Amino acid sequence: MKKTAAIFSLLLLTVTACAQTLFRTLVPAEPVPAGESFRVQYLLQGEAAKDFTPPDFYPFRLVAGPDIYPGAGDAPGSPSRNYVFTLLAPQPGHYFIPGASITVNGRMIRSAAAAIRVISGDKEAPGSPESAGASEYYLRPGENVQEKIRENLFLKLTVDKRSCYAGEPVLATFKLYSRLESRSDIIKNPGFYGFTVHDILGLADNRLGTERVNGKEFDVHTIREVQLYPLQPGRFTIDPMEIRNKVEFSRIVQGRKTKQKIAEGLFNGAADDIPASGTETVESDMRTEPLTIDVRALPEKNIPVDFSGAVGKFSLSARLERDSLAKNEEGFLVVTITGKGNFIQLGAPQVDWPPGLEGFAAIVKDSLDKFKIPLQGERQFRYGFVSTRPGTAWLPAIRFSFFDTDSNRYRTLTASPLTLTVSEEEKRERPAEGQQISITALSEKKSRIAILIVFLLVVLILVYWGLKKKPAAPAPAPANPEKQPVEELFRGAGILLPGEDGDFYQELYRAAWSYFESAFTLSGSKKNKDHLFTLLKGKGVEDQSLEELAALFSACEAGMYTRASLSADKQQLLEQAKILFGKMDEKLF
Repeated sequence: MKKTAAIFSLLLLTVTACAQTLFRTLVPAEPVPAGESFRVQYLLQGEAAKDFTPPDFYPFRLVAGPDIYPGAGDAPGSPSRNYVFTLLAPQPGHYFIPGASITVNGRMIRSAAAAIRVISGDKEAPGSPESAGASEYYLRPGENVQEKIRENLFLKLTVDKRSCYAGEPVLATFKLYSRLESRSDIIKNPGFYGFTVHDILGLADNRLGTERVNGKEFDVHTIREVQLYPLQPGRFTIDPMEIRNKVEFSRIVQGRKTKQKIAEGLFNGAADDIPASGTETVESDMRTEPLTIDVRALPEKNIPVDFSGAVGKFSLSARLERDSLAKNEEGFLVVTITGKGNFIQLGAPQVDWPPGLEGFAAIVKDSLDKFKIPLQGERQFRYGFVSTRPGTAWLPAIRFSFFDTDSNRYRTLTASPLTLTVSEEEKRERPAEGQQISITALSEKKSRIAILIVFLLVVLILVYWGLKKKPAAPAPAPANPEKQPVEELFRGAGILLPGEDGDFYQELYRAAWSYFESAFTLSGSKKNKDHLFTLLKGKGVEDQSLEELAALFSACEAGMYTRASLSADKQQLLEQAKILFGKMDEKLF
């Protein structure tokens, strides 16, 4: 009976853990044409996580990512993070996209691999909208161009509320909806007069999604998403955003999947491309409609005397960095406001300094989550002060008042009074030895630089006279690739083993590519992993060695481009690299 109960409890804990956290790999359900890009998403639902580690996507080519998007909300089961990568599909076939790993509550979990099918690039995916008939890229005989643009390309501004209190945020989102082959240039950004603006997303975040409008599937580009905090009551207008589009149509091609590009200053000084045969380009301007927000005044009844415009839900704390100082020694009072609300409009709380203490203006430090609406986190005010009078000083309680939008009432918080002890001993400044040493070292450095410059001038003069007297020798024939000893190749990575992880992985990555550059004289666009692996296969390098090399590149890229805490042992990785490149010496040199 006890054994059965223990097994049941273990199963219950497992089911509960699974219900709390769900980590999935999402890929397109339809086949992907070879040579076209597609998106892979690693979706985390449930609890907060850290140390996201992406997999090695070979033979797919990584185009962009990771783009990290916030979850839809704090409700149970809602996604807390979405890690998105854009990949380029290889030759046709059946593939698996590997799972990624992430740490949740100190436990590493891995998403399952997802199957994907790549089809020939000259065929459309069966069942897709494009294969069912002509796409919107195709301009049918007699079809009205401007009407087609109006139906399939439009700009939209949405807000989460049209009425609010002063200091209460309004979420404004500008989106471009498109089913056409278009290039769009932002020619006028909107004005937000009467608001303090906090940006959440912009063009650089590359947020692309899909939405169904009137039964049609649209590509949706989020151009800008902002939190707007009204400064005072009244009626304030969000000005229009204006965009100029160049839309391409074809009277010949019918099944092409449309693509869009949007940027600021896209058409500035750029010459138009010559249209391909059978195509035409149409220009079109569009704008959002002006949108008015009604901002209500905060209630005047029961308003605290120290209220300065804070709106939200907050907590308050105050502390002394040191509660015992020497006379004339600088101390610091730290006041922290934590919660959610209009942090970007919060001023420093008033401090009533007692006699004998001279306070200075506060230094502000923010730790805020910009994806939360309203802003959530903390703002820290660090006040410097000095004491000119020995003894015990009492700092009176610090007050902070705010308007709570949940209960529609004012609240006042009070931090506990603080006690400071100031000794009779007076703080004395130490002589600036470090500064003197620095000046001496600087002088020596300048002397060395001057000697080096003189030496280089003498060498240049001698070389000039030598070249002037002797005829130029014929250029030597290109030499065969010179084999660099493996120990010498990875010497720099060995030196950086005890240091920062990022420096070690960057040096290891650089050394590996240096090896292949000398073996194949790689440069420019040819310096990519797809081309490299093709060359290595041509040289007869075994598949196992190629897999080990792909894993090495993946570990280096994860160490360089993510903040993930890698579990791999750097010393072991370095030794494996030496063995791998030693084996490839026999094939390449």
